[in-house]
Amino acid sequence: MSFCQMIHTEAVDDVMLLRLRPGVRGLADQSVLNELDAIRKLRREIGCQKLIIDLTEAPFFGSSMLELIRVLWNDVSSNGGRLVLSNPSQVVREVLAVAKFDRVWPITDTRDKALSLLGSASNVAAWPTNLQEIIAKYDHGPTQLRDAILGLSSIQLRIPAPPGAWSVLQIVCHIADFELVYADRMKRVVAEDRPTLFGGDPDVFAAKLAYAQRNLEEELDVIMSVRREVSRFLKTLTPVDFDRTGEHSTDGPLSLTQLLGRIAGHIPHHVGFIERKKKVLLEQHSGSN
Repeated sequence: MSFCQMIHTEAVDDVMLLRLRPGVRGLADQSVLNELDAIRKLRREIGCQKLIIDLTEAPFFGSSMLELIRVLWNDVSSNGGRLVLSNPSQVVREVLAVAKFDRVWPITDTRDKALSLLGSASNVAAWPTNLQEIIAKYDHGPTQLRDAILGLSSIQLRIPAPPGAWSVLQIVCHIADFELVYADRMKRVVAEDRPTLFGGDPDVFAAKLAYAQRNLEEELDVIMSVRREVSRFLKTLTPVDFDRTGEHSTDGPLSLTQLLGRIAGHIPHHVGFIERKKKVLLEQHSGSN
């Protein structure tokens, strides 16, 4: 999205990215500053406190570009925000180094590195080790689940193994249902003061929510999507936020750390069952050939 003649603007997550349009080279004059007020107004309107200025199309620049960066940096830094420069040419790097601006504005080689620097990585790095391990486990869960069911046919997914137990499809449906339950719990613990968290009976869910008619890929997509979305907002939090609690209807007070730990361990817990079922099913298949 852009309304400017010389500078293209776009939003990437909660970051505002600015880059010179291809072909723009005359940056020693005042023209680049003519768009500064519009950029500042847009930044305030969307409430953005993170800026990336992509210098790919600026093999050199003078005082006007430096002034634009300085003003935008003052805007965001006064409110606790950050500004990163990306893709500078060697000449631009030398100019910034001589003026000692490289000590003020972080500089990266690529846009992706700039986004990473402004994203959740630095925030999570400040978490205690145990919390970092829990969120890594949470993020890895969907991949672990997909790996566990790989190689099972559509029929094998539906066979109770052992007889009377849940099928692999039923386990995946159960996981998907409680991803939504825990996402709601964690969001409300963050957003509300000591909310009530209601329990849920897995067997009642399985009996009433059409597990036999549900689609495996849809369930896996739900699990992946929910975890990506929840992980994104969790990574904006501070360690203190994880001490917030809700009141579970049967388990009593539960902190955000406890809730995240429970759901992070949910997939590994069921993967153990799936792997045992898979071994039995594949052995049966091998024995029937």
